[in-house]
Amino acid sequence: MKNNPFEQSAVIAYYTLFSLPSLLVIVVSVAGYFYGREAIQNQITSEFAVFIGEGAAEAINTMISNAFLEGGSIITILFGIGMLLFGATGAFFQLKRAMNRVWGVRAKKDNFQRILLDRAISLGMILVIGFMLLVSLVISAVIQGLGDYLRNFAPEITSFALSIFNFLISYIFIGLLFAGVFKLLPDIKINWKITFVGASVTTILFLVGEFLLGFYFGQSDPTSVYGGASSVILILLWVFYSCLIMLFGAEFTVQYALFRGVNVTPNSLAESALKQELEELKQREKDIKKKEKLLDELGEDGPGEHAEQF
Repeated sequence: MKNNPFEQSAVIAYYTLFSLPSLLVIVVSVAGYFYGREAIQNQITSEFAVFIGEGAAEAINTMISNAFLEGGSIITILFGIGMLLFGATGAFFQLKRAMNRVWGVRAKKDNFQRILLDRAISLGMILVIGFMLLVSLVISAVIQGLGDYLRNFAPEITSFALSIFNFLISYIFIGLLFAGVFKLLPDIKINWKITFVGASVTTILFLVGEFLLGFYFGQSDPTSVYGGASSVILILLWVFYSCLIMLFGAEFTVQYALFRGVNVTPNSLAESALKQELEELKQREKDIKKKEKLLDELGEDGPGEHAEQF
């Protein structure tokens, strides 16, 4: 709780809402290059419909359709691509900061090169999502085709087996995604073994949580009071709860690493948050002593001409 997961999840949900159109455009473009944009877009919309309902899924489908760049001058297109990339990486940029907070590290400095690097890592995660979506759809199509063939011989057994296979595919791909987030986003050095354990537990929590969220949103309408904005609020709620699950999984990974005695250190771009806090305290003490000395020199006359130094 000391890492303020509710506050962090709210920040990520806010940025995700504005990043979502750009993020989905890149994912759809990467996977759609091989599989067809319309097929990918329909698949994403149907997946969202399972978790947050038809209304919110339709809103997301409209986002994707409206976000694709239209024709124009070269400058307009380049500017649009730049804004697309900047917007799409916003949510992962904030997620990276939240992960650093969980691991107790801070970036050494936020200069322009560092910001570009963080955005590049975030973009890499988005491209990985697009590739994983493509592979997942191909595997699902193969399993579905095989299932259609086997149903002629054992329909009941085939349906059960397909459900198991689909769950395993979801578990593997979501687990790999979480492992990538825990390994690549935070500014830490951590081995893959610890990462995979944490990602496995997080995936179980995520799948159970998403099922319960989908059931809750399907049985009730918690956003009905918002009228026309209910779809947007529903997306925010869904991302907010999902981020809570992810941050809890990240915290579990931290505690598991401590339990196993694994030494996790900041990478070359970061340092311990505790070290930075101590340096800030020392600087604050110096400032206080400087002001106390200045007050002693001024006596009862007050700051006067030295007010600017205060």
